[in-house]
Amino acid sequence: MTAPSRGTVLTLDTLLGLVGGDFVDVVHAPAGLDIPVVAVLIHDTSTTAQANAGDLILAIGVAVDDPDVEPLMKLLGRDVTLAFKVRDDAERDRLRESAIACDATVLAISPDLSWDQLHVLARRSISSTTAGVADERGVPFGDLFALANAAAASLEGPVIIDDERMEVIAFSSLGDPIDEIRQQSILQRRPPKDFIAWCETTGVLPRVRQSLRPVKVVPPDGATRLVTAIRGGTDILGYIWVAETTRELDQQSEDLLAEIARVAALQLLRSRISEDLDRRLRSDLLRGALSGRGDPGTVASRLGIDGRPFRLVSFAHEVPDARRGEGHVALRPLEDLVALRVEASHRRGAVTSCNDRIYALFPALDDRPPGEVAALSREIIGQADRQLHIGLRAAVSSEVSDVALVSSARRDIDRLLNLPLLDEQRRVVCFDDSVADAILSELTELVVDRPRLLQGGVAGMVVSDRDRGTEYLPSLRAFFGAGGDLTAASRTLYVHRNTLKYRLTRIRDAFGVDVEVPAQRLVAELQVAVFTAHPELQAGLEATDLGTD
Repeated sequence: MTAPSRGTVLTLDTLLGLVGGDFVDVVHAPAGLDIPVVAVLIHDTSTTAQANAGDLILAIGVAVDDPDVEPLMKLLGRDVTLAFKVRDDAERDRLRESAIACDATVLAISPDLSWDQLHVLARRSISSTTAGVADERGVPFGDLFALANAAAASLEGPVIIDDERMEVIAFSSLGDPIDEIRQQSILQRRPPKDFIAWCETTGVLPRVRQSLRPVKVVPPDGATRLVTAIRGGTDILGYIWVAETTRELDQQSEDLLAEIARVAALQLLRSRISEDLDRRLRSDLLRGALSGRGDPGTVASRLGIDGRPFRLVSFAHEVPDARRGEGHVALRPLEDLVALRVEASHRRGAVTSCNDRIYALFPALDDRPPGEVAALSREIIGQADRQLHIGLRAAVSSEVSDVALVSSARRDIDRLLNLPLLDEQRRVVCFDDSVADAILSELTELVVDRPRLLQGGVAGMVVSDRDRGTEYLPSLRAFFGAGGDLTAASRTLYVHRNTLKYRLTRIRDAFGVDVEVPAQRLVAELQVAVFTAHPELQAGLEATDLGTD
């Protein structure tokens, strides 16, 4: 097969970002996701025999169980991407086994995405890709440092490019003399605090944002500068600063800087699109991993956890709405907020939403303390409260070393979020600190799935409380909660100690639950926890189903 030119091509990861992880899943990608996609072909005998590296072949009408699948994969190899429709996880697993055995690059396509839609989208994406094309000045799109150097050479002064938050994203490096403001801006990736304060008190930045022309400023203890806003429509994308050195910044300099700002706007907009696609792809890969789908090697490499441990965090609404569930909370602003904090922590990671919850994957960093992820989760909850007026709670997984365990880690932290144990002081719970709660939650799931495990004396107490107005279940719950201390338990119930003692005797005699017998006490405590966490189970109990006399 002939290798395609690497100049101006669509890559597999960009295509996946455009299509979306709800419709396409990476089954196996032995060559990674940076391989090119230069043409789209529909599978038949003649086209497949002539396939070249970089082709995307749509296996239309080919079933996963077809005996010709593995020979086809072996013929195409890892440099050609092969796409199949899959109906369920069982088919996806069989497809993965074949792809791994044949060392082939394979995608699984959801039945919800038509072949025609994928074909049109891929062809349009290939034809519209212009990555690596230079502008009319020969400056590569997206290379802001090259643009800064070109601007510095034209204006004969050092240049700094800031984003909309006044954080340095590029600067010239032509050896021009620099003052303290420029030096500190480059070192700290942000202008000095006293310079920013001067800009605010003098109204420099509002004036720059309102002006369509560059503005000349003379900061204290610094060189004269020209600054202009980088605009994308009505949005401010950033700022370009040029300092005066040997050449005076005149009207011609202003005209040139205004033109450079227009070029910078195109590059920043293009960069934002690329970043959005990259974030979306990582989000889709994480969503697949949470469900146990996707090629582990691709997921690990793309999310920055290849050979590195990580923690998974789940964010949920603090007080779920019983009528509408948690989905009434707008997830997109929350997802954006969490994603920004993950990126600001200098991690690759990923953020996604799934089943009305936000999930964030944090690769471990050697220079960060163990509790740093929990602390960051608390900060995110505080920001959501202040900025979005949304109350959140969060659960942090233990440290995980294998990407194949992402779905297992998700189940662990989801169980913690489902427990009624988070309050105003404990809105973030860590698995490492809550192993007992996690085990109890998993046992609760097991019991709920097997209702016969709820039969016995505790179920009889529930029926009695429901139908006769007795208070056996809350009495037993208080007794267990107090560690078997009758005095402490009676205080929480606001009854006399002897009253509680009588109830426990009655529970033993009428329902056969003796809290002095270790095995009976263990089972009773688990059943009480299940009925407490799932009150809906109480309504379905019938006296004839209790397994008691």
